[in-house]
This record gives sequence, C-alpha cells and structure tokens, in this order.
Amino acid sequence: MKRVAVLWVFLLALGAWAERVADRLHGFAVDLPEGWNVVLGEEGLLFTDLEGALLVRGMPLKPPKEAARPLLEEARLLSGGRATLHFKPASGGLMFLAQGLAYPLALTQRAMGDLLLFAVDPQVQAALSSLRYEATHLLLPGPKSLLAVSAYLPQDLPAARRKEVLGLLRSLEFLDPKERVPYRVEAVLDPLLGVPALRVPVPQGYTLQGGVVDFTETERRPVFQLAKGGVVLRREVIYLQALAIATPFGGSPNTVLVWNGRLGQVPGFFCAVRPEELPALLAQGLWAWETGSPWEVEKAKPLQGTSRVAQYLEKVREAFYRQMDQQMLMAMGRPGDQFQSWRVSLDLRARQANQVRQAVVQALGFFRYAPSLAASSADCTLRLELGLVQGPKEALAREEGVLAGVFLGLALDPRWAALEAERSRQTSRDLTQMVLQMNREAEEFQSWMRRSWTNLLSDQTYARDPTTGETFRLYKQSFDTGAFWREPVFGGVLGSVARGGRLEELLRSEGWRRLEESLSGLPGTWR
Repeated sequence: MKRVAVLWVFLLALGAWAERVADRLHGFAVDLPEGWNVVLGEEGLLFTDLEGALLVRGMPLKPPKEAARPLLEEARLLSGGRATLHFKPASGGLMFLAQGLAYPLALTQRAMGDLLLFAVDPQVQAALSSLRYEATHLLLPGPKSLLAVSAYLPQDLPAARRKEVLGLLRSLEFLDPKERVPYRVEAVLDPLLGVPALRVPVPQGYTLQGGVVDFTETERRPVFQLAKGGVVLRREVIYLQALAIATPFGGSPNTVLVWNGRLGQVPGFFCAVRPEELPALLAQGLWAWETGSPWEVEKAKPLQGTSRVAQYLEKVREAFYRQMDQQMLMAMGRPGDQFQSWRVSLDLRARQANQVRQAVVQALGFFRYAPSLAASSADCTLRLELGLVQGPKEALAREEGVLAGVFLGLALDPRWAALEAERSRQTSRDLTQMVLQMNREAEEFQSWMRRSWTNLLSDQTYARDPTTGETFRLYKQSFDTGAFWREPVFGGVLGSVARGGRLEELLRSEGWRRLEESLSGLPGTWR
C-alpha cells in the first residue's frame, strides 16, 4: 500500500506551515519553497510544485551503471525511445542527464489531489505534451544501499527557478537518529465496510481517536484526532446547508449543520456565500461555538499553485466548474435566477488567548438566489474539509516536526477507497431513484388534483363496474353524496342512491351492483 497523504488538504497543510519542514518521524528536514509539497511514498521522498519534481530514493547496492538501467528504461518510456543521454562520474558515483522527455505525470500525480481529474483529460494531456523535460540522476553508493537523487525539470525552466530547485535539494538533510521520535501505526476502522479506512502514524505519547462519518447524503470521510497534553491535531469535515425564503410578510431562514457526522441546526442563514466570508465563518462562528468564545484571525491566505503547470490545471478546473454553473442554471433556474459555485484552499491562522489554531481548509460552496415579487428564496451549501493543529504557541513549536511527520505518514487504505466509492455510487443511485419516485408520485397527485377539481366543479365523476371493469363518465352534482348502482340485466345506471337507506337494500336484493366511484378516474383513486 502506498503511503500517500490521505487527502490533498494534508499536503497543503504541510506546505503552509513553514519554509523549513522537519519530519521527526521519518527523519529528514528541508527548506520548502512556496507552492512546493512533499509526498512520502514507497519510492522515496518526492518534492514537487507540479512542474518540477525531485525524487530522493534508496536503491539496491549495485555498480552505478547497472543501477542506472531502470532509470534508462524510464527515460526510454518518457521519450518514446528518442531521449538524448549524457553520462559522467560524480562524487564516487555516476551522474547522467536524459533530455527530450515528456511531462512526468506518473510522479507529479501523487501530489495533484483533485487536479488529477483534469490532468488526465486528453486535451490537457496534449497541452502538457508541449513541454520538453530533462531528468538529471545522481547515483551515490553507500555502505548498504545506493542513494538516487533525480530532478525532473522543463528544459526551458528559467535560471531563477533552477536556482530555487537547487536550493531545495541542497537544504535536504537526514536527521540524526537521536532527533527522531518513535511512532506506531494505528488503523481507523470502518465498521460498515469491515476494513481499515485510514492508517495514522501515532507518535510516542500521543493518543488517537477516529472513525468514518457521514459527510453529505451520499459521501463519508475518515476523521481523527491526535492529542498529547495541550497539543491537538485533527482532521474534520463540515457540511452546511442554509435556506431562506423572504416574503412581504417576513422570512424564515434556517441552516442544517453536519459536523463530523453529528447533525444539528443553526438559527438563521449561516453560510459563506463568497470565499472572503470563510475566515469569519470559522473563527467567529463555528470555532466560537465549539470553544465558547471567538477566535482572532491572524492570517488567511489562499493557497494557489505557483508553477505554470499548477496554474494551468487550476484554470482548467475553474473553467470546468464555470461551465457546470451555467448548465445548472439552465437546468434548474428561471430568468433572473443567480447561481454560482466556488472553491478555495485556505491557510488560516487564528488565536484565542494563549491558544493558536492553524488550519488548511478546503472549501466548496454553492449559492443560488431566485428573486420573486411574492417569495424570493436563497440557498447556500458549503462543504469543508480541514486539517487543523491547536495548542499553546511554544508547545506547537516543539511538536512541529512530529506533526509534520504525521501529515506525511497518513495513508488511505486502497481497499476502503474502492469499496466506499462503490457504496457512495450505489447510495447515490438509490437516492436518485427515490427522488424520481417522489417526483412521479407528486405528478400523479397533481394530475389527480387537477382532474378531480375539474370534474367536481363541472358536476361530473367517473364510475366503474367492479364485475366487468367498465368505466362510465357520469353527471353528479358536487354536493351529492349518493352512490351509483347498475341494473344486472340491461346495464342501466341509477344514481343519487343514499348510502344505508331502504332503496340501497332493495337494489342489492334485486341483484343490482354498486359502482366504484372516482373523481379523477386515475389508478388507486377508486372507492
């Protein structure tokens, strides 16, 4: 199982903390430029801004030329067999350069999060293929293994960016064993699916609580909390749905809140219509309710890609969701309706007395406004996924390297991901069928109402012979409560027969049949 960050929010959290990232669980430290992220996998340490990529890995101890064979095969695959190769000895090992390569999606996809959905699009692939890459590999033999350092960079990368990448590589150091913190790996189990959902590295002295909770009507997410003394690391999910209807006589706003699977209601219209409202909603709203007093926002910085590849993929994603907004408005809206969606990744820092909270928030918001002279309506949906650390400033500074290691060591179980995706799809299908059935029933009800009122006001009704199944459209005054009876031989129909009276007894004794009646004549409405 690959040891990858459970969600994009944790990769962002690591990059948002500090320029110098020290992982005291896995034993390394590095200066991380803005826009770069770290992924810890079976292959090694990957540093990437989605344009450039640095991979540091251990390989079996072999002579450098023999060890280089899998890298040469990689160059052949990335170039279609047209790579240009250059070799030279270096520091007791071997350095070689491969030019004319394609964009290394197999590496960078591990750090893309939801951008990967757009990166695999054929048109996006064609655009990325215009970039020509080179890979520089340095193979250094050690006492027991071979250290391989690989840099994948565009051939036209400006000198300043190359200098930045080189500075990152030079800053990388492996920590002394005395500086490392022991840890164990615990699983967050999903009792519904019967498999572990998430594996969490638990440092010495920390306790873990976690589970899988409902996020939306069809989706679930793993959440957990690590705590040691006053230091807390959490992953949590929040879903808000606010609705307001305004009429000339007043309004009725209401908000449904699902916080880590716990359902509740919030008075008023509580939501973030725009990304700018998100910091206050958390610090003065949700966090204030949780802790009893508001938090002061010290930093609220949107996290965006800095490389041209990251910015290009983000623009593709934005264009996709703009198109989705237009389609949604055309399908559900009326002239004058407004509909918009937005998403943001936010690095948020807040303070309350001596407590500090730092969170990376992934937010997805939807807002619709339908103006009307009679009753205007507005509804807002907000989905939040947070990676959060909290504690006294001094304690957080001491534990920063430990918490960074937790972020990097999180691993989503692939079996759970596959099973949960299928469960979510089935739940979505079931929900769709339920909604369609409700719509059908509503349409049947509306049809029944329309036909029934039309017949009632025009003094008409339907009658059916239960024996033969024949149906008649008959005259009947709206205030008439009597029944229809049919003569058994010639089939004549007699109406306005009072129920329970002498005439009804006589007709029954002579073999007449009482007809079933329905104002609409629709199935299920006969009595």
